[in-house]
Amino acid sequence: MKIGVHIGRLLVTGACMVLVLASSVPVLATQQDLQVEPQRLRITESFHGGRVTVSAEIPRGAQAVIELKGQPHEADLVRKARRWGLWMSVGEIRVENAPSLYFVMTSDPKILSKEDPEDRWGYGALQEEVKFSGAIPKGGNAFLFEQFLKLKESQGLYGVYPGALKVVGTHDKLVRVEGHLTVPGSIKPGKYQVTLCVLKNGKIIERRAIDLPVRMRRVAAFLASLAYRHGTLYGFLAVFIAMVMGFLMGCLFKGKRAH
Repeated sequence: MKIGVHIGRLLVTGACMVLVLASSVPVLATQQDLQVEPQRLRITESFHGGRVTVSAEIPRGAQAVIELKGQPHEADLVRKARRWGLWMSVGEIRVENAPSLYFVMTSDPKILSKEDPEDRWGYGALQEEVKFSGAIPKGGNAFLFEQFLKLKESQGLYGVYPGALKVVGTHDKLVRVEGHLTVPGSIKPGKYQVTLCVLKNGKIIERRAIDLPVRMRRVAAFLASLAYRHGTLYGFLAVFIAMVMGFLMGCLFKGKRAH
């Protein structure tokens, strides 16, 4: 009799576990609605940048904001100014809490415009995070941040793209949006994060995130490891390669002149 009761309890427990697992399936499935292609970037000796495609399913009538963001880092920049008709270094500026990479795109251009007073995304939000110290010019932090953005945009590391997310399909009460970003060849290895915010009537109703790892491979990984662990040997190797290349180029052009 006791054995029958014990077996009955096991069956009830198993049924409850099945129900819990079944109820968790939709939650896991929604996380898969945010997709990044490729799922990882590999930096090799021939890597000159690449295209990243981000897509997601959102409810009909909702808006989407997708950010691709690198880890915050610190950097020292040299500030230059014109003195006696010449450009000269006038001090150093310390930049803190600035993401190594920042892209944002939206399905509705108004979200990144002046019509959004909250500045939850884009350069308005970044300006609240990035800190400057050191030789601050008369224009203050606002001027520095503007110049900092110009530098990052020229390097292809920052970008704001209102309305870049386009509807590419519909399914029942959902629509699929998709956007494309181009990462530069100067992107550094590390863990980058893609974040999706779903909005309805201006309020965030859902937030999802997925990692985009960037790794070095093959010769690029070997050289980076050599430079980090054996700096002196890497320096000698770099000089040797430069000498060999110079010798080969000299022989090549000398041979052409002989003809």
